[in-house]
Amino acid sequence: MIRSIAVSALFVLATLATVPANASPTDDVRGAMMRFAGLSSWQMSFGSGARSGTMDFVKPDNMHMQSSGMEMVRVSKTTYMKMGSGAKWMKIPDTKGAGPTDIADRVRKMAKQANGVTATDLGMKTVDGESLHAYRMKQSDGTESTVYIARDGYVHRIVGKGNGDGSDNTIRFSKFNQVAPIRAPI
Repeated sequence: MIRSIAVSALFVLATLATVPANASPTDDVRGAMMRFAGLSSWQMSFGSGARSGTMDFVKPDNMHMQSSGMEMVRVSKTTYMKMGSGAKWMKIPDTKGAGPTDIADRVRKMAKQANGVTATDLGMKTVDGESLHAYRMKQSDGTESTVYIARDGYVHRIVGKGNGDGSDNTIRFSKFNQVAPIRAPI
């Protein structure tokens, strides 16, 4: 009796883990975007090979990016940059609209636009060894991408079309609320 209850409970838990949390795929994607926008920090990695990089974001306005020999740190409204190893840091003028808060605000705005995003459930997929729920997302401007949401409720991956060369652009998210504070390099 206890064994059958335990097996039934495991079956229910496994079933619930694969069922969308909300009433529709669009609500699932919107909910994951809202949870993401509420994070205090995260890491984003993008590209492949020589055209790859990582960005660490810490709210309210801090960012550290490394890509192809270039490194950039933004602390509040001050940005520092260096090109290549051994290069010296340069302080550059504010780049309006490029900070982590601006990016989070865009995600939050997109999530709140009820008619701006629609999604289709593509089911569970295993990507790089991780079990993710895939959704085909279409924005009101016709832009399409595939959004992968993990059991933690966060978007872990977004795959969109490349720059007209037939390739896919993949953005991966990790280290949710786990990125260390970002400090000015000079």
